[in-house]
Amino acid sequence: MSPENIEELIHKYLTGSATLQERELLNAWYQKQQTNSQEWIADSFDEEQIIKKEMFAEINAAIAPAKVRSIRPVYKYIAAASVILLVGSVTFFLNTSKQTISNDAAAVAATSLPGGTNGAVLTLANGEKVQLSSTTLNKTSLGKAPGISSYNDSILRYKDLKNQASKEIAYNTLTTPYGRQFSLVLSDGTKVYMNAGSTLEYPVVFQGSERLVKLTGEAYFEVVHNSKVPFRVKVKDQIIEDIGTAFNVNAYNDERLASVTLVEGSVKVKKKQSEVIINPGQQAVTSESNNDIAVKEADFDSALAWKNGLFHFKDLQLDVVLKQIARWYNLEIEYQGGIPSKTINGEIYRNMDGVQVLAVLKNLGVNYKLEGNKLIVKK
Repeated sequence: MSPENIEELIHKYLTGSATLQERELLNAWYQKQQTNSQEWIADSFDEEQIIKKEMFAEINAAIAPAKVRSIRPVYKYIAAASVILLVGSVTFFLNTSKQTISNDAAAVAATSLPGGTNGAVLTLANGEKVQLSSTTLNKTSLGKAPGISSYNDSILRYKDLKNQASKEIAYNTLTTPYGRQFSLVLSDGTKVYMNAGSTLEYPVVFQGSERLVKLTGEAYFEVVHNSKVPFRVKVKDQIIEDIGTAFNVNAYNDERLASVTLVEGSVKVKKKQSEVIINPGQQAVTSESNNDIAVKEADFDSALAWKNGLFHFKDLQLDVVLKQIARWYNLEIEYQGGIPSKTINGEIYRNMDGVQVLAVLKNLGVNYKLEGNKLIVKK
C-alpha cells in the first residue's frame, strides 16, 4: 500500500468517514508493519495525539459496561485495551478492537486480579499502627490520636494546632502499601495525594521555621504557601522547597531516577551543592549516580497519569512498566533469564482488572506466567 493511500485512509479514519472495509484494511496494514518490525511515525505529533484520543473514546465506550462480568466480554475488553499498549518500535495507534487475541492471552483472563483501591496504614507517634480501609478502619484508635480532625477510608485530615504547639514534636507516618492509594490534609491545609507503595513522615503539627516532610515513593502536593515558614519535602538525598506550588514527586527506592514535576507556582530543588528553581511545565530529574539536576520540559501525561486513573507509558523499558503495574496490582516480579529488552508506549486505565492488562502484554510478546501474586517474566 502506498504512503498516499495510507494517508488517505488515516484521514478518513480521523474524520469518521472510513467504511468498515477501509478500517479493516488500515488495521491489516498496521498488523503487517508490526510483524515486519517496521516503524511508522505520524506526520506530526498533533496528528498522533488526535489518533490516540479517538482510540481512548472508543475504548472507554467498550469498557464502560465492564461491571457485568462474563467470559465473553472479558475478551472484548482485552482486545480493546490492546489498542493503546504497543510494544517495540511501533508508535502508531490504530483501532484493533476487532483484533483476535492469542489463545494464551485469552486463557489468562480466566482469573481475576483486582486493581488498587483506597487504603493506608497510619503509624502514630507511639508506634501504634492503624489500618485505614473501608473494612478495617479502627475509629477507636484514631479517636484518641492527637491532631486528627476527620477521616474515612480515602482521606485523613489534621487540625490546625499551631497555637497549641508543644515542646516535643510528634510525628506520624502514612504508608500506602502496594495496591492502595490515599489522600491526606496536613495541619497547615496542604493536600497530599499518595500513590501505591509510598510512605510520608510528617509532624502532627508544624512548628519552627520550616514545614518538613519526608517522602519515599510518589505523591502529588498542593501546598498552602507561607513564605515565612517554607514547605520542604525530603526525598532520598535531596530537598524540594515550595515557593507557592502544586507539584508531583516520584522517588521510589527501587528506581534509579527521581523527578519533580511542577504544575503551578515554583519550587527549588537542592541536591548536595546543586540547586535549581523550576517553573510550571518543567521537570527536575536527579540520578543516584551523581549530584546533577537536569531540567527538562514536563510530560504531564506521564507524570500525572496515576492521579488521573491511568498508566501512561512513553518509550519506557518493560521493567519500568512492570514496576508500575506491580505496585498497583500488588504483585511480586521475578525475572528468569534476565530482563527482556522491550520498549512500551501507550496508555491504559488503572481500573481494569490486572489479568486483562497482563493478557495484553502477553499478546504483545511478553512471556510470563502468573502464580498467585507472583509474576514470573521469562526472557
